[in-house]
Amino acid sequence: MSAQSTIEWTDSTWNPVRDCSKVSPGCKHCYAETFAARFRGVAGHPYERGFDLRLVPEHLADPLRWSNPRMIFVNSMSDLFHEGVSDEYIEQVCEVMSLATWHVFQVLTKRANRLAALLSGRLRRFAEMRHIWRGVSIENKKHGLPRVGQLQCCPALIRFLSIEPLLSS
Repeated sequence: MSAQSTIEWTDSTWNPVRDCSKVSPGCKHCYAETFAARFRGVAGHPYERGFDLRLVPEHLADPLRWSNPRMIFVNSMSDLFHEGVSDEYIEQVCEVMSLATWHVFQVLTKRANRLAALLSGRLRRFAEMRHIWRGVSIENKKHGLPRVGQLQCCPALIRFLSIEPLLSS
């Protein structure tokens, strides 16, 4: 979690979930995994457990404490829609985003099928909030194009694509 980000297209990052697992070739050289691995075993560091998936409920309310409007990249170091994250916890994250209407939240995933299913069901009440953007990562035709179709099926007002790392196959 960072109140200020060096990522050029966002102001801040918010990581109520940490770490992930590989789902496609776009994950091969994951910057988050490399970063987390550097700090495995460093007591007290947010990534002392390396890239092991875990929830961070003590950071759920962070955006509510940031009074100035920001563009916030949600889970820059993980994937909110990872299969190890419960629907209930995802709903808690969405609840915080729904309350912090002065921010814009950029929610990016490689698990577009779960995003689409939840936004069409349990998370429907959060689907059409203009300040919560939904996006998918596109790395190639085989894995990326199906995600585009799944994103198109989402009942979201703002959708975006992150086309990186762009792979040839």
